[in-house]
Amino acid sequence: MKLRITLAILSILSLAFLACEKKIPIQELAKAKGAIAQAESVDADKYSPEEMKAAKAELVKAHDVIIKDEKPEDSAKNAETAYIKAMEAYNRSAVLYASDALKKADEAIAEADMVYAEKLSADNYTQARDFYNSANEKFETKDYILSHSLAEEAYKKAVKAKEESLDSKYQLQAKIDEVNSILARVEKYNYKSYAGQKYITAKDKVKQASSDYNNDNLKSGFEAVEVAKINADEAYKSTMNGVSLSKIAEAEKAVAEAENSDGAAYAEEDLAAAKEAVDNAKRMRSSGNYDEAITYSNEAIRLANSVIEEGNKAAIAARVKSQAEKEAAEKEAAEKAERDRLAAEKAGKGKAAAGTPDEDEDYWYYKVKTWEKHEECLSRIAEKYYKNAKAWKRIHKANPELIKNPDLIRPGWIIKVPKLKR
Repeated sequence: MKLRITLAILSILSLAFLACEKKIPIQELAKAKGAIAQAESVDADKYSPEEMKAAKAELVKAHDVIIKDEKPEDSAKNAETAYIKAMEAYNRSAVLYASDALKKADEAIAEADMVYAEKLSADNYTQARDFYNSANEKFETKDYILSHSLAEEAYKKAVKAKEESLDSKYQLQAKIDEVNSILARVEKYNYKSYAGQKYITAKDKVKQASSDYNNDNLKSGFEAVEVAKINADEAYKSTMNGVSLSKIAEAEKAVAEAENSDGAAYAEEDLAAAKEAVDNAKRMRSSGNYDEAITYSNEAIRLANSVIEEGNKAAIAARVKSQAEKEAAEKEAAEKAERDRLAAEKAGKGKAAAGTPDEDEDYWYYKVKTWEKHEECLSRIAEKYYKNAKAWKRIHKANPELIKNPDLIRPGWIIKVPKLKR
Protein backbone atom coordinates (compact mmCIF):
# COMPACT_ATOMS: atom_id res chain seq x y z
CA MET A 1 0.00 0.00 0.00
CA LYS A 2 2.82 2.43 0.90
CA LEU A 3 4.52 1.71 -2.43
CA ARG A 4 1.32 2.45 -4.31
CA ILE A 5 0.83 5.72 -2.41
CA THR A 6 4.41 6.74 -3.11
CA LEU A 7 3.98 5.97 -6.78
CA ALA A 8 0.71 7.85 -6.73
CA ILE A 9 2.39 10.89 -5.25
CA LEU A 10 5.18 10.76 -7.82
CA SER A 11 2.56 10.44 -10.50
CA ILE A 12 0.78 13.49 -9.13
CA LEU A 13 3.99 15.45 -9.39
CA SER A 14 4.60 14.25 -12.90
CA LEU A 15 1.03 15.01 -13.81
CA ALA A 16 1.62 18.58 -12.81
CA PHE A 17 3.33 19.00 -16.15
CA LEU A 18 0.17 17.82 -17.84
CA ALA A 19 -2.09 20.06 -15.86
CA CYS A 20 -2.15 22.55 -18.68
CA GLU A 21 -3.62 20.00 -21.12
CA LYS A 22 -5.88 18.12 -18.63
CA LYS A 23 -7.91 19.44 -15.73
CA ILE A 24 -6.09 17.53 -12.95
CA PRO A 25 -7.00 18.32 -9.25
CA ILE A 26 -3.42 19.03 -8.21
CA GLN A 27 -4.34 21.06 -5.14
CA GLU A 28 -6.82 18.46 -3.88
CA LEU A 29 -4.27 15.67 -4.32
CA ALA A 30 -1.51 17.64 -2.58
CA LYS A 31 -3.87 18.55 0.24
CA ALA A 32 -4.81 14.89 0.77
CA LYS A 33 -1.15 13.87 0.67
CA GLY A 34 -0.26 16.47 3.29
CA ALA A 35 -3.10 15.38 5.55
CA ILE A 36 -1.94 11.76 5.37
CA ALA A 37 1.63 12.81 6.18
CA GLN A 38 0.32 14.85 9.10
CA ALA A 39 -1.66 11.87 10.39
CA GLU A 40 1.38 9.63 10.08
CA SER A 41 3.36 12.06 12.24
CA VAL A 42 1.09 11.20 15.17
CA ASP A 43 1.20 7.44 14.57
CA ALA A 44 -2.31 7.37 13.09
CA ASP A 45 -1.62 3.91 11.64
CA LYS A 46 -1.47 2.78 15.28
CA TYR A 47 -4.19 4.88 16.85
CA SER A 48 -6.70 5.20 13.93
CA PRO A 49 -5.93 2.39 11.50
CA GLU A 50 -9.36 2.27 9.79
CA GLU A 51 -9.42 5.95 8.94
CA MET A 52 -5.82 5.85 7.72
CA LYS A 53 -6.52 2.84 5.55
CA ALA A 54 -9.51 4.57 4.03
CA ALA A 55 -7.60 7.83 3.43
CA LYS A 56 -4.78 6.07 1.64
CA ALA A 57 -7.21 4.00 -0.45
CA GLU A 58 -9.08 7.13 -1.56
CA LEU A 59 -5.81 8.79 -2.54
CA VAL A 60 -4.90 5.80 -4.69
CA LYS A 61 -8.36 5.92 -6.32
CA ALA A 62 -7.90 9.59 -7.10
CA HIS A 63 -4.64 8.78 -8.82
CA ASP A 64 -6.11 5.82 -10.71
CA VAL A 65 -8.89 8.02 -12.12
CA ILE A 66 -6.32 10.35 -13.65
CA ILE A 67 -4.22 7.52 -15.02
CA LYS A 68 -7.25 5.98 -16.68
CA ASP A 69 -8.18 9.38 -18.08
CA GLU A 70 -11.57 9.29 -16.42
CA LYS A 71 -13.52 12.25 -15.04
CA PRO A 72 -11.23 14.74 -13.19
CA GLU A 73 -14.06 15.66 -10.84
CA ASP A 74 -14.16 12.06 -9.57
CA SER A 75 -10.44 12.27 -8.80
CA ALA A 76 -11.04 15.50 -6.90
CA LYS A 77 -13.81 13.84 -4.88
CA ASN A 78 -11.54 10.89 -4.03
CA ALA A 79 -8.78 13.28 -2.97
CA GLU A 80 -11.19 15.28 -0.79
CA THR A 81 -12.43 12.06 0.82
CA ALA A 82 -8.79 11.04 1.45
CA TYR A 83 -8.16 14.41 3.08
CA ILE A 84 -11.22 14.12 5.31
CA LYS A 85 -10.34 10.58 6.45
CA ALA A 86 -6.71 11.58 7.05
CA MET A 87 -7.75 14.54 9.20
CA GLU A 88 -10.16 12.33 11.14
CA ALA A 89 -7.28 9.95 11.75
CA TYR A 90 -5.03 12.86 12.79
CA ASN A 91 -7.53 14.40 15.18
CA ARG A 92 -8.27 11.08 16.82
CA SER A 93 -4.61 10.01 16.97
CA ALA A 94 -3.05 13.29 18.08
CA VAL A 95 -4.82 13.13 21.44
CA LEU A 96 -3.75 9.53 22.03
CA TYR A 97 -0.26 10.25 20.69
CA ALA A 98 0.28 13.03 23.23
CA SER A 99 -1.57 11.17 25.98
CA ASP A 100 0.65 8.09 25.66
CA ALA A 101 3.75 10.26 25.72
CA LEU A 102 2.50 11.91 28.91
CA LYS A 103 1.75 8.53 30.43
CA LYS A 104 5.22 7.25 29.56
CA ALA A 105 6.82 10.35 31.04
CA ASP A 106 4.67 10.09 34.17
CA GLU A 107 5.74 6.48 34.72
CA ALA A 108 9.40 7.37 34.19
CA ILE A 109 9.13 10.23 36.70
CA ALA A 110 7.48 7.88 39.21
CA GLU A 111 10.36 5.43 38.80
CA ALA A 112 12.86 8.25 39.26
CA ASP A 113 10.98 9.36 42.36
CA MET A 114 11.20 5.82 43.76
CA VAL A 115 15.00 5.92 43.58
CA TYR A 116 15.02 9.32 45.30
CA ALA A 117 16.04 11.25 42.19
CA GLU A 118 14.61 14.37 43.79
CA LYS A 119 17.71 14.37 45.99
CA LEU A 120 20.23 12.14 44.21
CA SER A 121 19.73 13.68 40.75
CA ALA A 122 18.00 16.93 41.55
CA ASP A 123 18.71 18.79 38.28
CA ASN A 124 17.51 16.05 35.96
CA TYR A 125 14.51 15.28 38.13
CA THR A 126 13.48 18.94 38.33
CA GLN A 127 13.81 19.36 34.55
CA ALA A 128 11.75 16.21 33.99
CA ARG A 129 8.99 17.61 36.21
CA ASP A 130 9.12 20.98 34.45
CA PHE A 131 8.90 19.42 30.98
CA TYR A 132 6.05 17.22 32.15
CA ASN A 133 4.08 20.14 33.56
CA SER A 134 4.57 22.11 30.33
CA ALA A 135 3.48 19.09 28.31
CA ASN A 136 0.28 18.91 30.36
CA GLU A 137 -0.38 22.59 29.80
CA LYS A 138 0.02 22.17 26.05
CA PHE A 139 -2.24 19.15 26.10
CA GLU A 140 -4.95 21.21 27.79
CA THR A 141 -4.70 23.79 25.03
CA LYS A 142 -4.88 20.95 22.45
CA ASP A 143 -1.39 21.60 21.17
CA TYR A 144 -0.81 17.86 21.03
CA ILE A 145 2.32 17.88 18.89
CA LEU A 146 4.17 20.21 21.25
CA SER A 147 2.70 18.36 24.23
CA HIS A 148 4.14 15.12 22.85
CA SER A 149 7.53 16.72 22.25
CA LEU A 150 7.71 18.11 25.78
CA ALA A 151 6.57 14.79 27.25
CA GLU A 152 9.37 13.03 25.36
CA GLU A 153 11.88 15.45 26.87
CA ALA A 154 10.38 14.82 30.31
CA TYR A 155 10.78 11.08 29.75
CA LYS A 156 14.43 11.40 28.74
CA LYS A 157 15.25 13.54 31.77
CA ALA A 158 13.42 11.17 34.11
CA VAL A 159 15.32 8.16 32.74
CA LYS A 160 18.58 10.02 33.17
CA ALA A 161 17.61 11.03 36.72
CA LYS A 162 16.86 7.40 37.60
CA GLU A 163 20.16 6.18 36.17
CA GLU A 164 22.12 8.85 38.01
CA SER A 165 20.29 8.05 41.27
CA LEU A 166 21.05 4.36 40.99
CA ASP A 167 24.70 5.27 40.49
CA SER A 168 24.48 7.03 43.86
CA LYS A 169 22.84 4.06 45.54
CA TYR A 170 25.95 3.53 47.66
CA GLN A 171 24.98 6.62 49.68
CA LEU A 172 22.03 4.73 51.14
CA GLN A 173 24.26 1.79 52.06
CA ALA A 174 26.67 4.18 53.77
CA LYS A 175 23.84 5.56 55.91
CA ILE A 176 22.64 2.04 56.73
CA ASP A 177 26.17 1.10 57.81
CA GLU A 178 26.37 4.22 59.97
CA VAL A 179 23.14 3.36 61.82
CA ASN A 180 24.24 -0.25 62.32
CA SER A 181 27.52 1.00 63.76
CA ILE A 182 25.69 3.17 66.30
CA LEU A 183 23.41 0.30 67.27
CA ALA A 184 26.40 -2.02 67.69
CA ARG A 185 27.89 0.43 70.21
CA VAL A 186 24.56 0.61 72.05
CA GLU A 187 24.33 -3.19 72.18
CA LYS A 188 27.52 -3.35 74.26
CA TYR A 189 25.57 -1.99 77.21
CA ASN A 190 22.24 -2.53 78.95
CA TYR A 191 20.31 -0.47 76.39
CA LYS A 192 16.96 -2.07 77.36
CA SER A 193 17.04 -0.23 80.68
CA TYR A 194 17.64 3.16 79.08
CA ALA A 195 16.37 3.22 75.47
CA GLY A 196 14.49 0.03 74.69
CA GLN A 197 11.82 1.50 72.37
CA LYS A 198 14.22 3.84 70.56
CA TYR A 199 16.51 0.91 69.87
CA ILE A 200 13.66 -1.24 68.55
CA THR A 201 12.43 1.54 66.23
CA ALA A 202 15.93 2.14 64.89
CA LYS A 203 16.45 -1.59 64.36
CA ASP A 204 13.15 -1.98 62.49
CA LYS A 205 13.72 1.05 60.29
CA VAL A 206 17.28 0.14 59.33
CA LYS A 207 16.02 -3.33 58.42
CA GLN A 208 13.38 -1.73 56.18
CA ALA A 209 16.04 0.51 54.61
CA SER A 210 18.17 -2.53 53.79
CA SER A 211 15.21 -4.21 52.12
CA ASP A 212 14.45 -1.05 50.13
CA TYR A 213 18.09 -0.87 49.10
CA ASN A 214 17.96 -4.38 47.69
CA ASN A 215 14.75 -3.55 45.81
CA ASP A 216 16.08 -0.21 44.45
CA ASN A 217 13.32 1.60 46.36
CA LEU A 218 15.79 4.28 47.35
CA LYS A 219 13.34 7.01 48.33
CA SER A 220 11.62 4.78 50.87
CA GLY A 221 15.05 3.52 51.93
CA PHE A 222 16.42 7.01 52.57
CA GLU A 223 13.28 7.99 54.47
CA ALA A 224 13.51 4.84 56.62
CA VAL A 225 17.21 5.23 57.33
CA GLU A 226 16.70 8.87 58.38
CA VAL A 227 14.15 7.75 60.98
CA ALA A 228 16.50 4.93 62.01
CA LYS A 229 19.39 7.40 62.44
CA ILE A 230 17.35 9.74 64.64
CA ASN A 231 16.22 6.89 66.90
CA ALA A 232 19.66 5.26 66.96
CA ASP A 233 21.26 8.55 68.02
CA GLU A 234 18.68 9.02 70.77
CA ALA A 235 19.08 5.40 71.89
CA TYR A 236 22.84 5.85 72.02
CA LYS A 237 22.63 9.11 73.95
CA SER A 238 20.10 7.76 76.48
CA THR A 239 21.99 4.51 76.97
CA MET A 240 25.42 6.06 77.25
CA ASN A 241 24.13 8.79 79.55
CA GLY A 242 22.66 6.20 81.90
CA VAL A 243 25.58 3.79 81.68
CA SER A 244 28.22 6.49 82.21
CA LEU A 245 26.31 7.86 85.21
CA SER A 246 26.10 4.37 86.71
CA LYS A 247 29.80 3.77 86.03
CA ILE A 248 30.79 7.03 87.69
CA ALA A 249 28.73 6.08 90.77
CA GLU A 250 30.45 2.70 90.83
CA ALA A 251 33.84 4.40 90.52
CA GLU A 252 33.07 6.84 93.36
CA LYS A 253 32.02 3.95 95.60
CA ALA A 254 35.22 2.05 94.79
CA VAL A 255 37.37 5.12 95.51
CA ALA A 256 35.56 5.70 98.84
CA GLU A 257 36.24 2.09 99.83
CA ALA A 258 39.87 2.50 98.83
CA GLU A 259 40.18 5.64 100.99
CA ASN A 260 38.89 3.74 104.01
CA SER A 261 41.04 0.69 103.36
CA ASP A 262 44.45 -0.15 104.83
CA GLY A 263 45.87 0.32 101.34
CA ALA A 264 45.33 4.10 101.45
CA ALA A 265 48.52 4.41 103.50
CA TYR A 266 50.50 2.14 101.16
CA ALA A 267 49.29 3.30 97.69
CA GLU A 268 48.80 7.04 97.94
CA GLU A 269 49.71 7.68 94.29
CA ASP A 270 47.21 5.15 92.98
CA LEU A 271 44.52 6.57 95.23
CA ALA A 272 45.20 10.10 93.95
CA ALA A 273 45.14 8.85 90.35
CA ALA A 274 41.80 7.10 90.99
CA LYS A 275 40.28 10.35 92.31
CA GLU A 276 41.59 12.24 89.29
CA ALA A 277 40.10 9.61 86.95
CA VAL A 278 36.68 10.08 88.58
CA ASP A 279 36.91 13.84 88.04
CA ASN A 280 37.85 13.29 84.39
CA ALA A 281 34.95 10.88 83.95
CA LYS A 282 32.50 13.49 85.25
CA ARG A 283 33.96 16.14 82.95
CA MET A 284 33.78 13.86 79.89
CA ARG A 285 30.18 12.93 80.62
CA SER A 286 29.09 16.54 81.01
CA SER A 287 30.54 17.31 77.56
CA GLY A 288 28.80 14.31 75.96
CA ASN A 289 31.93 12.16 75.61
CA TYR A 290 30.31 9.11 77.11
CA ASP A 291 32.81 6.54 75.92
CA GLU A 292 35.66 8.50 77.47
CA ALA A 293 33.64 8.92 80.69
CA ILE A 294 33.19 5.15 80.92
CA THR A 295 36.87 4.59 80.18
CA TYR A 296 37.95 6.96 82.96
CA SER A 297 35.44 5.37 85.35
CA ASN A 298 36.82 1.90 84.65
CA GLU A 299 40.34 3.21 85.23
CA ALA A 300 39.28 4.73 88.55
CA ILE A 301 37.76 1.40 89.59
CA ARG A 302 40.91 -0.45 88.59
CA LEU A 303 43.13 1.92 90.56
CA ALA A 304 40.82 1.81 93.61
CA ASN A 305 40.88 -1.97 93.59
CA SER A 306 44.66 -1.81 93.32
CA VAL A 307 44.77 0.37 96.44
CA ILE A 308 42.54 -2.08 98.32
CA GLU A 309 44.70 -4.96 97.12
CA GLU A 310 47.81 -3.22 98.40
CA GLY A 311 46.15 -2.93 101.80
CA ASN A 312 45.27 -6.62 101.72
CA LYS A 313 48.85 -7.49 100.85
CA ALA A 314 50.12 -5.34 103.71
CA ALA A 315 47.66 -6.96 106.12
CA ILE A 316 48.75 -10.42 105.02
CA ALA A 317 52.39 -9.43 105.41
CA ALA A 318 51.67 -8.10 108.90
CA ARG A 319 49.89 -11.32 109.90
CA VAL A 320 52.74 -13.39 108.55
CA LYS A 321 55.20 -11.26 110.45
CA SER A 322 53.17 -11.50 113.64
CA GLN A 323 52.90 -15.26 113.30
CA ALA A 324 56.62 -15.54 112.66
CA GLU A 325 57.35 -13.41 115.72
CA LYS A 326 54.99 -15.50 117.82
CA GLU A 327 56.55 -18.74 116.70
CA ALA A 328 60.01 -17.30 117.31
CA ALA A 329 58.98 -16.30 120.82
CA GLU A 330 57.56 -19.76 121.50
CA LYS A 331 60.70 -21.36 120.19
CA GLU A 332 62.85 -19.13 122.34
CA ALA A 333 60.72 -19.91 125.42
CA ALA A 334 60.98 -23.64 124.74
CA GLU A 335 64.72 -23.40 124.30
CA LYS A 336 65.02 -21.40 127.53
CA ALA A 337 62.94 -23.98 129.37
CA GLU A 338 65.17 -26.69 128.03
CA ARG A 339 68.26 -24.78 129.09
CA ASP A 340 66.78 -24.26 132.58
CA ARG A 341 65.99 -27.95 132.83
CA LEU A 342 69.50 -28.93 131.82
CA ALA A 343 70.92 -26.41 134.26
CA ALA A 344 68.74 -27.82 137.06
CA GLU A 345 69.84 -31.31 136.28
CA LYS A 346 73.46 -30.23 136.29
CA ALA A 347 73.03 -28.52 139.63
CA GLY A 348 71.70 -31.70 141.21
CA LYS A 349 68.07 -30.57 141.45
CA GLY A 350 66.99 -33.74 139.75
CA LYS A 351 67.37 -37.27 141.06
CA ALA A 352 70.21 -38.05 138.73
CA ALA A 353 72.48 -36.05 136.54
CA ALA A 354 72.08 -38.44 133.66
CA GLY A 355 68.33 -38.85 133.83
CA THR A 356 65.01 -37.30 134.65
CA PRO A 357 62.91 -38.29 137.72
CA ASP A 358 59.77 -40.21 136.90
CA GLU A 359 57.77 -38.48 139.58
CA ASP A 360 57.79 -36.63 142.85
CA GLU A 361 55.18 -35.81 145.43
CA ASP A 362 53.15 -33.50 143.17
CA TYR A 363 53.99 -34.49 139.57
CA TRP A 364 54.83 -37.19 137.17
CA TYR A 365 57.56 -36.19 134.76
CA TYR A 366 57.00 -37.20 131.16
CA LYS A 367 59.40 -36.96 128.22
CA VAL A 368 57.62 -36.11 124.98
CA LYS A 369 58.06 -38.63 122.19
CA THR A 370 57.95 -38.07 118.39
CA TRP A 371 54.67 -37.39 116.57
CA GLU A 372 55.60 -39.48 113.57
CA LYS A 373 55.99 -42.66 115.61
CA HIS A 374 53.80 -42.09 118.66
CA GLU A 375 51.42 -39.33 117.50
CA GLU A 376 52.28 -37.53 120.72
CA CYS A 377 49.95 -34.81 121.99
CA LEU A 378 48.57 -33.54 125.30
CA SER A 379 45.32 -35.50 124.84
CA ARG A 380 47.21 -38.81 124.60
CA ILE A 381 49.32 -37.96 127.67
CA ALA A 382 46.14 -37.07 129.62
CA GLU A 383 44.58 -40.35 128.50
CA LYS A 384 47.70 -42.21 129.74
CA TYR A 385 47.76 -40.68 133.22
CA TYR A 386 44.12 -39.77 133.86
CA LYS A 387 42.30 -42.13 131.56
CA ASN A 388 40.57 -39.03 130.25
CA ALA A 389 41.85 -37.28 127.11
CA LYS A 390 39.81 -34.19 127.90
CA ALA A 391 41.96 -33.53 130.99
CA TRP A 392 44.79 -32.23 128.78
CA LYS A 393 44.13 -28.66 129.98
CA ARG A 394 45.42 -29.63 133.47
CA ILE A 395 48.78 -30.59 131.93
CA HIS A 396 48.87 -27.42 129.78
CA LYS A 397 48.21 -25.26 132.86
CA ALA A 398 51.03 -26.97 134.82
CA ASN A 399 53.65 -26.06 132.16
CA PRO A 400 53.01 -22.38 131.29
CA GLU A 401 56.63 -21.53 130.58
CA LEU A 402 57.20 -24.49 128.34
CA ILE A 403 53.93 -25.02 126.49
CA LYS A 404 52.73 -21.78 124.82
CA ASN A 405 50.61 -23.54 122.18
CA PRO A 406 48.75 -26.66 123.40
CA ASP A 407 48.80 -27.98 119.83
CA LEU A 408 52.57 -27.70 119.63
CA ILE A 409 54.80 -29.87 121.87
CA ARG A 410 58.25 -30.94 120.84
CA PRO A 411 59.96 -34.33 121.18
CA GLY A 412 62.41 -34.42 124.13
CA TRP A 413 60.50 -31.94 126.30
CA ILE A 414 60.09 -32.96 129.93
CA ILE A 415 56.64 -31.91 130.98
CA LYS A 416 55.02 -32.07 134.41
CA VAL A 417 51.80 -34.05 134.79
CA PRO A 418 49.99 -33.02 137.97
CA LYS A 419 49.01 -35.82 140.31
CA LEU A 420 45.45 -35.96 141.41
CA LYS A 421 45.01 -35.04 145.07
CA ARG A 422 43.37 -37.72 147.18
